[in-house]
Amino acid sequence: MTNIKASANSTYKKLAVQWLNEALYFLSSVVLADSFVLRNRQLLVAAKR
Repeated sequence: MTNIKASANSTYKKLAVQWLNEALYFLSSVVLADSFVLRNRQLLVAAKR
């Protein structure tokens, strides 16, 4: 009984870690893209002046 519980718990932890890694990667890529777009916009506005 405890053996099954432990294995289920470890797989759950692995899934949680994998999900966290994917979520963090997605968030960081979105933030990077946002800052990149904002910087380009500022450069375009500065060039138009």
